[in-house]
Amino acid sequence: MPQPAAYSATDRQRCAFCGYGIPTEPVQTPSGAVCCSEACSAAIDADETPPDHPAVTWRTTGVAALDTLLPRGFPSNSFVLLSAVDGIRHRELGTELVWRTLARGEPAVVVALVDPAVAVVQQFLTLGWNVLPFLESGDLHIVDCFTSRLREKHQTPQHQVEWNAFLDRFLEDGATVVLEPSDLRAVEDALHDRLEAADMVGQGIVVIDSLNEVERQGHETGTEQFVKEVRGDVCSRKFVPIFASVTTNGGESFLKRSQYLFDGIVEMRHTESLVDGVRLKQLGVRKMDGALYHPDWVAYEQYAGGLRTFDPAADFAAVYGPLSPPSGHRTEAGGGRARGAPQSRQRR
Repeated sequence: MPQPAAYSATDRQRCAFCGYGIPTEPVQTPSGAVCCSEACSAAIDADETPPDHPAVTWRTTGVAALDTLLPRGFPSNSFVLLSAVDGIRHRELGTELVWRTLARGEPAVVVALVDPAVAVVQQFLTLGWNVLPFLESGDLHIVDCFTSRLREKHQTPQHQVEWNAFLDRFLEDGATVVLEPSDLRAVEDALHDRLEAADMVGQGIVVIDSLNEVERQGHETGTEQFVKEVRGDVCSRKFVPIFASVTTNGGESFLKRSQYLFDGIVEMRHTESLVDGVRLKQLGVRKMDGALYHPDWVAYEQYAGGLRTFDPAADFAAVYGPLSPPSGHRTEAGGGRARGAPQSRQRR
């Protein structure tokens, strides 16, 4: 058997099997291939098929406002928390994350705890995104943890608008109703069953609409265990990212004590520091393990095509129209009075 080549710190060889760089003395196979370990060498000798390289892929979210802050994307094995203060609806962000995933040909699962499945579908349609074909094909599936908490006579309403009755046809196969959502293991099982049915390994996305509601159903210890288990099985093993929303009014304590559970935290807040008398919405990334992210707050708004950032000093009137100034305040031509230099980003 040929002797292994001498290792040099300047060598840039990559293992012929796993594809990663070789940090120690290489192992050479009888065929002359260079590997990083005996295990990889044995796999080459056994004619095993090398895994895809790299195993953990990098993705963009497809949401313009968020991708602005993540110029190189994020790791596919991430569990990301979408944190918003009370009064900011982060449903639109979760909805767009799902839509962008579907639009690039990947499946998606929504775990719905605060709305019935039909309301989840309505949210997409309200924003102009027709998910009916994806429900029909199985690319979009809703794990409904809301309906079974209603009184029995309200779980299958006969008296509703005809449009909702029509949408229910898509949900016969497009949704799974969890009968005991207070049992978080039942929620996990429904999620795992759907991931397996859709062959969601290395593709797709999972969006959980409210960790606050998970905490109400499963209590504090149950919520932490739920996050640990789905992160370990869905994100770490299957390389399917999870985005979960939480509202921080009264739930800030949960966020503070549980930050270590999440690979990424995206925050949404209100600020009146950019334009006098105007409460603007801002988006920022608190952390994203393994990824480059801008440490800025950016102003954003919901446009017809999704969430977009804008410069409040330059684009306020274009976004919101003229604004009547508060008594005693002078305004610029844009309507609101911008403070300081133009800034679409504000340092954290």
